[in-house]
Amino acid sequence: MTDRRNARPTSVDPEGEFPFAPSDYVLHLLAAIHQFRDSALDARLKGLGLNVGRYRVLGVLNRFGACTMTELSHFTAIDRTTLTRIADQLVAAGQVERQTSARDRRQVLLDLTPPGLAIYLKALAIVFEFNGRILDGIPDDAHRATARTLKRVVENLAPDSLARESIIHFSREAPVPAPRPSEPARPSAPPPRRGRKPAS
Repeated sequence: MTDRRNARPTSVDPEGEFPFAPSDYVLHLLAAIHQFRDSALDARLKGLGLNVGRYRVLGVLNRFGACTMTELSHFTAIDRTTLTRIADQLVAAGQVERQTSARDRRQVLLDLTPPGLAIYLKALAIVFEFNGRILDGIPDDAHRATARTLKRVVENLAPDSLARESIIHFSREAPVPAPRPSEPARPSAPPPRRGRKPAS
């Protein structure tokens, strides 16, 4: 049996401000924020028949118009298995419809329905209010500094260039990176729909 009394932490803050090294503490806090925020938002969106995952998919469709599942996966960072389940739920609820691409009839697109847009706009108000509350008292320059830091984390962490550019630029007009040998080239896409920017 391990003698925990003699165990020593492998991550230490030399200034003693945090329970372990700042580089590790940042990721510890990010994991907690993700869990706390999603749980709280799920509860607030439940009355609309949504959760955070469904809300995010509706937000992408509102911003860009009809999307392929690959595009939705890149813009939401949701894995394909989970995304397929979310799409089925939204279609069953009448908030999203499946369409066939005019350029390739084998390709299936997802797009918002009018009821889906109405629900999304109600959810957006809830998310904006909640985001404002949890960031209350934090100055704008801190928001920008944090966003720049997290942008770099995404650059280091994203599984491929397509996922990285989609999350960082959140635009179909983002710079097209040169794919690594193991990565597919980015497919061409129609211009974005002009719509309200989603809150993540």
